[in-house]
Amino acid sequence: MRKTYTVMNPAGIHARPARKIVDAAAQYPCNTYLVKNGNAYNAKSLVNMISIGARFGDQIVVIADGQDAEAAMEAIGAVLTCPSLK
Repeated sequence: MRKTYTVMNPAGIHARPARKIVDAAAQYPCNTYLVKNGNAYNAKSLVNMISIGARFGDQIVVIADGQDAEAAMEAIGAVLTCPSLK
């Protein structure tokens, strides 16, 4: 499964949103990745999430494969589209 989300946090994906993405992904047994500019990043890795370098307005593709893939994708998408994570 794959779905595109727009980063709505004015500060982009920095340490706190990155941690929330990792926490959301860790709740599900499926494989989850975020894709930006053709590069895939493991959503369960904090280092990967910080290094993605996503800014406000960037388009991020979330890919999930396996058990509970849809739920994992929606949980990560909720973090990406939340404008108020500081």
